[in-house]
Amino acid sequence: MNWHPLITEKSAQESIYLKLSEIKDALQANLSTAGQESLFGGDLGISLFFIYYYKLTQDADYLDAAETLLSNAYDGVEKNPSPYFSFASGLSGLCWATEFLRINEFLDVDTNELFPEIDPIIFSYMLGEMKRGNYDYMHGSLGAALYFLKKELTPTILEHIITLIDQLSTGDDNGKKKWHYHYKEGQLENSTNLGLSHGIPSILVFLLKGYQLDINPEKAKILIDEIVHYLLDHRQDPITHKTYYPYAVSESDVEAEKNTRLAWCYGDLGVCCALWQVAQVFHDIQLQDNVLEIMAYTATRKNLKENEVCDAGLCHGTAGIAHIFNRFYQDTHHQVFQEAALFWYEQTLELAAFSDGLAGYKTCAGHTHKYENCTGLLEGIAGIGLALIASVADFEPSWDECLLLS
Repeated sequence: MNWHPLITEKSAQESIYLKLSEIKDALQANLSTAGQESLFGGDLGISLFFIYYYKLTQDADYLDAAETLLSNAYDGVEKNPSPYFSFASGLSGLCWATEFLRINEFLDVDTNELFPEIDPIIFSYMLGEMKRGNYDYMHGSLGAALYFLKKELTPTILEHIITLIDQLSTGDDNGKKKWHYHYKEGQLENSTNLGLSHGIPSILVFLLKGYQLDINPEKAKILIDEIVHYLLDHRQDPITHKTYYPYAVSESDVEAEKNTRLAWCYGDLGVCCALWQVAQVFHDIQLQDNVLEIMAYTATRKNLKENEVCDAGLCHGTAGIAHIFNRFYQDTHHQVFQEAALFWYEQTLELAAFSDGLAGYKTCAGHTHKYENCTGLLEGIAGIGLALIASVADFEPSWDECLLLS
């Protein structure tokens, strides 16, 4: 797509570039705070920042920095006797990133050369997790599937992805399909998760990618339609609940929270990102209008405390919100999304207020609400930096495919 700088005013651009320089310095001084091969928390994700910072500045030193981090990530796999396999922090994410970088001509390598025996292991992980009901893209089956969808579609890959779609289509004794349940801590809970990070919007994006690659398209389309209808049928009144979507839907209607935070991970923004991609692929004007109605309302939600926005990270912070509104502005050129994106980018700069933070930032950690330094892509300054780059760049931030935003 044609991507245009959102922030064009000179002093505002200078503020962005200054903050990016601070983030670059902080990352170079504070590496490897998590598993090196972790896409969302370690060196692997940080390498994406340096690749896009190189693309912005054309300074080859940053490409060298990215290559060093990638090498660290690959070395981490060789040294780890018990690797994780998840997309967020394991081999699925590492292999996906390798394919992403190869396709985008940042890396001249092949996962088949790097890890010649890895695909059968990831296949086993993918199918085993789905059999258990763990479709979670960050920590379960669909993350592995996203890696295989980046590769050349061999007969083996096609067979396994078709099997995965079949498993998603299969109902239990109650007639409910796997996506009607939420896999949590080794148990299937009788609720439907609506978060893009862990729930059925991620299934929607996976199915859409499979459909576009002509993998079991008839069955994929049936499932896409079912999930879209489910999401549209479970909208709630934003006047009563302040948001269109809760965290989850339970048959007993006893979920603790109907009002969701403003974030990528859960709530209206993530659901809309998934639905919007479906609407674009199928040229569904009615679905587009539904999404734009929700997004226009969401653009009015600017009180940080009321919307539980407490840091600047991509996952549940201002940079993630700004980036999503920037994407919608690039797609629609609607002024309401431009204004919302500019507001949340401004908030992102203002949140760099910690004297002992990294480039001034700290992340609000989990349910403890303790503020901690974090370098990673999902919650830390690498992700904040990537979103800031997208605000001033004239090239598409394709890296956000790993967040299911493209």
